[in-house]
Amino acid sequence: MYKRVKRTLMIIPMMLFLCFSFLGIESYAVDNVDKSGSSSTTNVSDTTTTKTEDTPVYEINTGNTNTNSTSTQENSTSSKSESNSTKNTNSEAQVKKDPVNSNTQTTQNDSTKQTTDNVEKETLPAWKNMNGKLYYVTKDGIVKKTGWFKEKDVNSDSKNDNEYYLGDDFAAIIGWKEIDGSWYYFDESGIKQTGWKLINYNWYLLDKDGIMETGWIKNDGNTYYLNSEGRMSLGKKYLDDKWYFFGNDGILQKGMYIYNGKKYYSDNDGVMVANKWLETKKYKYYIKADSAVATGDAIIDGKMEKFDADGVYQGEGEMTNHLYVKYLSVGNADCAFIKLPDGETALIDTGDTSTADDVVNFLNDQDLKEEDGKPVIDYIVITHGHSDHIGGLSTIINKFKVKKVYMPKIAEMKDWYSNLKVTSENASSVELMKHDYEVYTDAINAMKKKDMDFTNTVKGQYIDNNKILKFVQSDKNFGGIGADKETQYYWGINENSAIVYLNYGDFQSLFTADMEWNSEKDFWTNNLLEGKYVDVLKVPHHGHDTSSTSDFIAYVKPTMGVISRGKDSIEKGTAYNNLLNNGVTIYETSDRENGIGIYANQQNWTVQK
Repeated sequence: MYKRVKRTLMIIPMMLFLCFSFLGIESYAVDNVDKSGSSSTTNVSDTTTTKTEDTPVYEINTGNTNTNSTSTQENSTSSKSESNSTKNTNSEAQVKKDPVNSNTQTTQNDSTKQTTDNVEKETLPAWKNMNGKLYYVTKDGIVKKTGWFKEKDVNSDSKNDNEYYLGDDFAAIIGWKEIDGSWYYFDESGIKQTGWKLINYNWYLLDKDGIMETGWIKNDGNTYYLNSEGRMSLGKKYLDDKWYFFGNDGILQKGMYIYNGKKYYSDNDGVMVANKWLETKKYKYYIKADSAVATGDAIIDGKMEKFDADGVYQGEGEMTNHLYVKYLSVGNADCAFIKLPDGETALIDTGDTSTADDVVNFLNDQDLKEEDGKPVIDYIVITHGHSDHIGGLSTIINKFKVKKVYMPKIAEMKDWYSNLKVTSENASSVELMKHDYEVYTDAINAMKKKDMDFTNTVKGQYIDNNKILKFVQSDKNFGGIGADKETQYYWGINENSAIVYLNYGDFQSLFTADMEWNSEKDFWTNNLLEGKYVDVLKVPHHGHDTSSTSDFIAYVKPTMGVISRGKDSIEKGTAYNNLLNNGVTIYETSDRENGIGIYANQQNWTVQK
């Protein structure tokens, strides 16, 4: 009996110890659950409600400041910070009501519940980011309105005067939005913007009501032009059939101005002046084809004129070595004459059979050197075998002493027609190919009589002794082009044309023959210019829309383009607009009786009247 009583007395203390230990562990666990739940929920709240601050307003150097937009954005940022702080406090209160922890909240009193309700009221109304969209939320939920919206519309206590636009899903519009025929821009906080804004690397001007401006704009005494999409114009632009120049700040330039180290001139209306003498009360200047002011020696209308470093005219000088280029008017064909400083001469293409005599007459007036009683043409480049490029060759070979004739082997004309069955659908194509092959054959026969043969063109090879003319084509055979299998190889030799780059002193020109889209893309993607400048581009393929892609023109960056075609064939389609949109002044060979002439020396190049 004694042993039983003793055992009982020993067990009772042990049971009491275990009970108290269990109660302590349970209390510690509940406390830890409460703390960890509060921390986790706070982090989620911060992640959900934080919005990116508004992009700062950048100004171009016009002196204007968008103070209204900036101040309202700052108010919005301050309001959002207060809202985030309130939401964090509310998150902790929500944890205390969490059903998972309800067994620990039985002692919560009325004052605690009242505090929690007050915190919730301070949080709303506010902007909430939900699934990547901004909504304005009150205690009753998302504001279900569309169209123009201010916080004051639903919250009379709001000090935020910013304007928003709510879409059909009640979310605030962000970015561009067309409303009632006008364009507006809303920043990442949904706030309607006004004033100058830099958006995706372009400047826009939004009036006091937020409407995007377009067209000519006067702002702080300066003139700007905003295109149809609202973008501020920079550089050289063709507007209302006139050329204008806008500085890097978008301001229309007038009078004398410096760009890339050169002095240029535009009149008092901002119109770029070209190929004209300019006289002021004190001085006289000459404005060249690219609107640059002539300095140093310049050949103007066949005379050497001298200018000082500021462009002020000093008087007539003596004619020195120079280069002369004539883009001849040969209808819808191609022919360019080049007289090099050392007296050597070159032709790039020879026109067609109908203009052969015109080319001969022009050449006879060029004071050519003579050998064996005949005037000399040192080099002829036939860019490809079509009749509008090789048509005058047989006549020229018979009347002049021609020393060398180049043509790409991959651009030879072939008999692509004799095995075709002539139908009403293909009759005109067959006739065209037959005519071109006959003209090509006549040229071959004329060369054979002179014991001559074509020299193949090679990329990187110089044509003349002074290394002024150089072949820059890829030498690739692009094969056939077009859907018509009967004519695809006939047209394909356009893409295989020889391309010539001229580089002398201040003048660089690119002769592109009949390049089309494939060879143009190959040219710019493989950087065949290797960083060289181009002042004048002989526009590819007579200005047809099968050439002169915007990418190609943007790569070449010419100041001036010469299109060789007849007046009846002038088309102002995609190719033409690509040239204008890339700042290229266009000259048509048919605009002048004999074509477009250019004199160049080491210091200047000028277009002749």
